[in-house]
Amino acid sequence: MSFFKSKPSSFVGVDIGASGIKVAELTREKGRSRLMTYGYTERRASDPVVSPLDNPAGTGAQLARLLKEADVRSKHAMTALPSSSVFSAIVTVPKRPTEKELRPYVDAEAAKLSPIPLADMVTYAKAIDPLGGAGGGRRSGGAGSGSAGEAGGKVVGDPLALLKGEARKPGYVRVLVTGAARTMVDAYVQIFAAAGLQLEAIDTESFAVIRSLVGLDRSAVCLVDFGFNRTTITLSEKQLPMMVRTINIGGQAVTRRIMEQMKVDEDRAEQMKRDLSLSGEEVAMPPFLESVYQPLVHEIRYSLSLYSNMEAADVKTVDKIILTGGSSVLPFAVEYMTKALNINVYLGDPWARVAYPADLRSSLDEIGPRLSVAVGLAMREPEEKK
Repeated sequence: MSFFKSKPSSFVGVDIGASGIKVAELTREKGRSRLMTYGYTERRASDPVVSPLDNPAGTGAQLARLLKEADVRSKHAMTALPSSSVFSAIVTVPKRPTEKELRPYVDAEAAKLSPIPLADMVTYAKAIDPLGGAGGGRRSGGAGSGSAGEAGGKVVGDPLALLKGEARKPGYVRVLVTGAARTMVDAYVQIFAAAGLQLEAIDTESFAVIRSLVGLDRSAVCLVDFGFNRTTITLSEKQLPMMVRTINIGGQAVTRRIMEQMKVDEDRAEQMKRDLSLSGEEVAMPPFLESVYQPLVHEIRYSLSLYSNMEAADVKTVDKIILTGGSSVLPFAVEYMTKALNINVYLGDPWARVAYPADLRSSLDEIGPRLSVAVGLAMREPEEKK
């Protein structure tokens, strides 16, 4: 569906995940993002769960069909790497006047924490503290060579990695380093080439949801993104993902629990979950689903505890949690999380910073949580390109 005539300044955010592909095309008008069109594919219960990166050409063809059906006009695209595949760390290095002079120190510290050699990665570094006039981030491919993408966001392996080497010292600055395997970045480049899109940047899911759901809020916020297979917990401060953890509990776990309890097949369980989400009724958490949500609540609580002890964090207390992703719209999710965690929990609204036709509100509310990443990606270039 297309609602506005395309302009050269429009960008399409593309979120490629296990449950399907989501796209959102935005333009910039009078300093605000405006929705032009959106679309998404959905995995059928009978479809095998496969990685879209296993067949870049096939995924590119699927994306091209979706772009045509959604009447996407822009050829300028942004995409995101899955948080579960991204390395992230905060390092403390001697302060230097420019990022070029800072980079060798950053790479040396990042190499101590990275799960693979930096030469095999595409990395991105962003200073958290002022550099005395320098700003922004700089892309690097291991030893400093550039690449077609930028990456950001996730704790790989030991979640305490972000707690290492962060002691505040005079004359030092904190730098957020993120990166992904070069082979993964190359697969994304192939997908977008096959779809006929110009890939302007590769972000991460965490940066995208911060952009669409947090906006200019510089306080400490916890974002919980319910994916198909996994849930990503992001601790954001000053619009940066200070800590990102991925938990192997997602919307599919809810579906399987419904299948077991109700003795139905996956198609029927998915439909029951969708009907419940659209009912608009306030209902309590069914007891049989607590076995899915309790481990997730434990991991969120643990993440908040880790964050409160981070030397790199300026704001130690998180007073707000934002839910997003497909299963976040289940009518009991917000209330259950609020009571279990004793903290304010809200359902994220990716359209809060986007202009759109008023008569689309009900439809956009329904699909919004699934499009938070795509919307955040489409917002990236108009807001951040210098």
